[in-house]
Amino acid sequence: MWFSNRHPIFWLRFYPYAWLWNYHMKFPETYTFTKPGVEIKYALEEAEKCGANIYFLGAEFNQLTWRRLLHETRMNFLHYFYKRLEYAGFTHWEMERLGQYTQTHVSEPHQYAEMNLDSYQINWYITATDLFFPRLKEIFVDKRDADLFAAIDKCPEKRIVAVVNQWHMEGIEHNWAHRYGQLPRSVVFKEGINPIGDMDLREGLFERLYNALHREINSSNSRATPSTYADWLIGYHREGNYQYEHRDM
Repeated sequence: MWFSNRHPIFWLRFYPYAWLWNYHMKFPETYTFTKPGVEIKYALEEAEKCGANIYFLGAEFNQLTWRRLLHETRMNFLHYFYKRLEYAGFTHWEMERLGQYTQTHVSEPHQYAEMNLDSYQINWYITATDLFFPRLKEIFVDKRDADLFAAIDKCPEKRIVAVVNQWHMEGIEHNWAHRYGQLPRSVVFKEGINPIGDMDLREGLFERLYNALHREINSSNSRATPSTYADWLIGYHREGNYQYEHRDM
């Protein structure tokens, strides 16, 4: 009896607002974010093999999230249009948005997640949501990060492995660092960064040799010049051959 007229108003406000978010990000219909991935299956299988205890921290759209959405009355179109006008002259932002749109529409969801979606891409989406849809970011990212961290922090086990969505990893790490007086990895490096000493030169030279040999073999078999002289792309190539700056995937 306390929500006699709130639910219809909520649905009339939420669905257009969610459609507007999807229109801004331009994700294909095949991209779903609420279904668990294969990593959940592998994690459960490994936990069962070693006899570990399994705790379910809840789905993204759990009852608490729905209640927060139900009581959030500041989701409106005016803020979005105002921000679009404010950022209308920033061509770099529109170019990045176009690049994200192109990558998602030329690859399947599993290909995009395994080869493109690293921490930098995730932070771009979180920042874009914070700029244009701050209430959604507050509910689905900030408050959800706090909920997940609270569940992990109360876990009675001494050793735990938490499997969470990638957009929650940095928030959980910051909550953990704040709780125990530590510094997140993305904030400061105590020992500093040595671009030569921190890089495995032997492994890098081996990868260069392997890529050059692989390129020559393929060119010989196809009797054609190489289509590209970039390194052979693997699923985690940015961490593998230190090409953080490459965006030509």
